[in-house]
Formats: sequence, C-alpha cells, structure tokens
Amino acid sequence: QLKLEDYKDRLKKGEALNQDQLEAVEKYDEVVHNLEFAKELQKTFSGLSQDLLKAQKKAQRRESLLKLEAEKKKLRTILQVQYVLQNFTQEHVQKDFKGGVNGAIYLPSKELDYLIRFAKLTCPER
Repeated sequence: QLKLEDYKDRLKKGEALNQDQLEAVEKYDEVVHNLEFAKELQKTFSGLSQDLLKAQKKAQRRESLLKLEAEKKKLRTILQVQYVLQNFTQEHVQKDFKGGVNGAIYLPSKELDYLIRFAKLTCPER
C-alpha cells in the first residue's frame, strides 16, 4: 500500500511512471478495499475462534460435571449396597430374615449364610 501511495504521489507531481506502475496506481482503490476487507475478515475469524474456544471450554466443564455426578451416583449406590449387606451381619437382622418377621421376607439359612459371607467379603471392617 505504501508503494502504491508513493506511485500516486509521484504521478500527481508529474513524474513519468512505467506501464506496471500506472496499472498499479489504477488499482489503488481496489487494493485498499481488499485490504480493508481482509482486516474485517481477520477480525471475524478472530471472533469466531474466541467463540469456539469458549464453547469448547464450556463443553469440557459440562462433561467434567457430568462425569463427577456419575461417579457420585456410583459411589452412593455402592455405599447403599454395603449398608444393606452390613445389616445382614447383625444378629437381630438375621433372626428377622430367618423367621420372616418385622417386615423381612423369609430367607432359608443357606441363602442367608451366602449373604452374610458376601457381606463380610465386600464390606471392610472399620
């Protein structure tokens, strides 16, 4: 652009320019317009790039939160199952299931023994 402005000034001063230089001066307005368009295009791409980065970060945060919630849900389920299994190791709970009383269903001794063993294997002692 500076070179074109120099050619334009030299032409105004009456200097003789060669054919290439005259053609370049004729296209001065077109070149300036294209430069302005390129600057606007660069600004648009820069803005789009920033928007894309923000959207990616937001999606990553959302994905992290979803993973965290899924892990919490798994942990809650594990702790609930452990709590239920630990209750099978208590003598009064065993009596209720052996007799089918106090809201407990009847469980044969063999099945209750399986549950008690499983509870001891899966539930660490405090």
